[in-house]
Amino acid sequence: MTRAPHLDRRAVLATAGSILLAGCLGSGRPPSLLEADPTPATREADWRMYGRDPGRSRFVPDASLPRDGVDVAWQRSTGASGWLPPIVATGTVYCQYANGLFVLDVETGEGSLAKTHGGFGRGTGPMAFGSTELYRDGVLIVPYGDPVGGYAADPDGWPAEVDGLGERRSRWWTDGETATPEFPGGSAADFPWLASPVVADGSVVSVHPTAGIVSAVDGNDGSPRWRYELENADLDAQYPFTPLGHVVDTASGTVVVMGRIAGRPAYVGIDLADGSLEWTDGEDTASERAVDEQDSLSARDGSVYSVDRAASGRELRVLEVDAATGDRGWERPLARTGHVGIAVDETTVFHVGLEADGGSDPFAVTALSRTDGTVYWETTVDDSPGNVWSAHAPPPTVAGEHLLVPGGLGLHAFDRRSGDHLWTFTETVGTSGGGETERAGLTPAVVSDDRIVLGTTVMLYCLEGGR
Repeated sequence: MTRAPHLDRRAVLATAGSILLAGCLGSGRPPSLLEADPTPATREADWRMYGRDPGRSRFVPDASLPRDGVDVAWQRSTGASGWLPPIVATGTVYCQYANGLFVLDVETGEGSLAKTHGGFGRGTGPMAFGSTELYRDGVLIVPYGDPVGGYAADPDGWPAEVDGLGERRSRWWTDGETATPEFPGGSAADFPWLASPVVADGSVVSVHPTAGIVSAVDGNDGSPRWRYELENADLDAQYPFTPLGHVVDTASGTVVVMGRIAGRPAYVGIDLADGSLEWTDGEDTASERAVDEQDSLSARDGSVYSVDRAASGRELRVLEVDAATGDRGWERPLARTGHVGIAVDETTVFHVGLEADGGSDPFAVTALSRTDGTVYWETTVDDSPGNVWSAHAPPPTVAGEHLLVPGGLGLHAFDRRSGDHLWTFTETVGTSGGGETERAGLTPAVVSDDRIVLGTTVMLYCLEGGR
């Protein structure tokens, strides 16, 4: 078991103070530890990272959503799509698209659009929001492949245009080894969204795929808390372990990293507190299964749920793993031709996949018992995920009594207990040929209290209950 050094809180704040006083953090106001103004605590209405919580469960237990349809609370149009998933923090929506960053009030839709010229937010993974002890506005965390940048999140501080990598807004950078005020270099090409940062136990936990590193840093200044080099897990003597994503199970305090070895799935468990190796699972050397990297990992209450597929491509498998030990639990095969995503609530794992049917690929939605993998219900939807403008098929969201599934026709809502279809939100957009087509749901449905934020074909919507 490899142990990594762990900075205590006093050392972290001392480091933060030295960097602040050196003027490295672009806050827009005189830096001083004596002026520290902590970010408000996470609210139940917040959706601060990709997957909502460190386990990427996509579960909002106390949401108040209607059963009979939704109306548009506000909308913002664009000239392009290319959405990254929205986040919501302290009442503000942050949503990046191909040509800009929206920073909007979740209730009114009022706010700014910072047009981007350069690499800021392009070719990156989904952003996250972290509380800080030094700044009230918090930090907007953007992954650029191995490098990760921390930006001043102040909703009122974004300029009309952001060029380059948004250096004027950046406070710190990290590549998993060091913290620096300057971009450390690196590429965001083919960055797996499942590797985007999560914020857990006061740390920003990231996978740096090219370097093969998992790191935890302080959100105030990016200073390292620990780092783990995945090659030290010694999973296979012949082939390397390629990390594809991670979740944090807060119940056991474990960072679970999913990856592949020569195509087959493998897993590594790392202690959240100090970055030491807890367990590995790469034993299926004769397995013909293949890892599915898109939204195929989730954790809740001490259990991790993953999805892989048969080499034939005609079957998926949902697998339960004990987060603390790596021991395998139940597994459930599903006759699906494709995987879209999973979500997890108190009792159920929800899987959305594709079921080939006469040349089309309709959604197939399955609800599985978290206890033993029993199928509670299944349903199909005459729709397919995303469209040509979406690089990623958006995963489902569990909110209140609803299961929300974005698709090519918009957003579908189901009763999460029974699978009954409740409503579909559909809007149309004109085409170059003079006709109309449905606006596809291109991001996860991000739920904040009674609001649903959804990126669609050249339109960002906020939906609410019908009035």
